Amino acid sequence: MPVTEAFYEAAIVPELWKEALDRASEAWNADGVIVSSYPDCLSGYLNSGRMEEFCGRFVGEGWYKRDIRAVRGLAFVRKGNELVTDLDLFTPDELTQLPFYTDFLEPLGFQWFAGGLLTEIGAPQITLSVHRKAGRDPFLQNDLARIQRDLPHMKRAARLASKARMSYAEGLVDSLERLTCGAILIDWLGRVIRMNKKAESYLGTHFQVISSRVRSRHRENNKALQELVETCTQPFMERSRDAVTSALLHRPNELPLVVHAHPIVRRASDVFQGAAGLLLLSDPGEERGLDTKTIQKMFQLTPSEMRISTGLAKGLDTQQIASQHGIGADTVRYHLKSIFAKTSTRHQAQLVSLLSRLSDPPELN
Repeated sequence: MPVTEAFYEAAIVPELWKEALDRASEAWNADGVIVSSYPDCLSGYLNSGRMEEFCGRFVGEGWYKRDIRAVRGLAFVRKGNELVTDLDLFTPDELTQLPFYTDFLEPLGFQWFAGGLLTEIGAPQITLSVHRKAGRDPFLQNDLARIQRDLPHMKRAARLASKARMSYAEGLVDSLERLTCGAILIDWLGRVIRMNKKAESYLGTHFQVISSRVRSRHRENNKALQELVETCTQPFMERSRDAVTSALLHRPNELPLVVHAHPIVRRASDVFQGAAGLLLLSDPGEERGLDTKTIQKMFQLTPSEMRISTGLAKGLDTQQIASQHGIGADTVRYHLKSIFAKTSTRHQAQLVSLLSRLSDPPELN
């Protein structure tokens, strides 16, 4: 399959990106290819198969915050240059003295790169970097011509992937409407992209959208809202388990609104997602029942994970769930770890609380 066709397939089926980048690496006579979000790996990265250790150290040791090639390279590209190489950005002395080269690239056996900008989706910029190991020639004009031949196709595939991921996020907002759950889609700058009618119905003196950002005139409510927005927009690589995920918005003479922050980017490979997260709003005064299909789609739960979540929502403990489905309690606990990660919850009580806020109103006879 030509590498250009592989790009378009991967735009529709994200699981194929690694294979597509492997093909690109071979076609471009490189040792590896990376697609990443800039700055700070906001929404993660994708890499060809031989770049696992490279990316692991790049993120794990914090080099993504000290990537001088990205800083200078993007400035160079914005001057009208489609691709950039080390030779465009650094002097020979810098190539032998800068810590990025001596302390990061050299121990990994890498030295040369060529890179460019694929697309901008709000705050994150999606970049392409093509890598060669030390001992090989740097990327020269004939190498760049080979990459430039395929680059328009890769850019179109990147835009297609970005649109597909945004459609998924917007679909979540609309699907939550039938759960009588307010949903507000937030981008990486904390701006409101979309909100459903239920969320609009909660707008009032206690909660507003001003200049595309959620606000409240009440100091405590506003503080809580901004903490939740910060949770949604925190770079994927820096996401903390201690981040604030739920809050109460107090209303005079009414029960407070419950607001939950749900980051949409759940894995490093979701690099094309331009939406950062959802703010989910619910009124505890409304009685509900569990809608499993929408919740399973929203959190990308497997059927087994959804069955366990449903059991917890019904008040069963892990042993009862295990007996009901003919599995061991350890298996239930194993699935729970995955459920907690996908739903940004830390324990069973918090998970049950979240599920109760995302439930369907009962049918009326």
